Amino acid sequence: MFTVARRSHRNSGGFMLEYWFNEKRTLVDFRRGPLGPHFDGFAAYLKAKGYSRSWGRGLLGKCCQFNGFLIERGITACDELTETLIDPFLDLYLDNTRSAGTYYAPRIVTRGALKRLFSYLIETGALKPPKPKPIKKPYDWLLDPYLEHLRNECELSQQQ
Repeated sequence: MFTVARRSHRNSGGFMLEYWFNEKRTLVDFRRGPLGPHFDGFAAYLKAKGYSRSWGRGLLGKCCQFNGFLIERGITACDELTETLIDPFLDLYLDNTRSAGTYYAPRIVTRGALKRLFSYLIETGALKPPKPKPIKKPYDWLLDPYLEHLRNECELSQQQ
């Protein structure tokens, strides 16, 4: 009786990985590396969103593999993360993987898991959102040099 009450208390607090995984070795793998401090919160986030146990375990497992990839790359802090690391990880992680059927695409599923992780990290402030790329308009090739001319040659300032 005491262990059941204790276990439910642990799962409601900061130890949410234990809701999804029981093996100590697995938990140690999750809690190391640049993403280690964030996995309990991410696990709680997935539980709150209503993910099934099998889907949540799969999603967390893919993110843990990504964490291992980051460790191998020498990344030690979450602020060093960028979404440009996803494709090299997928190339390595899914090197010898084939789809089992027509409706399962491992690359898409794994990319989706990592996108959820990145979204969570941005939501919690652990990661800064990527800077949006400036939108190129069809007339920029003509307008940009003219605006540069006005600023530099005519000494006009840009009004805000």
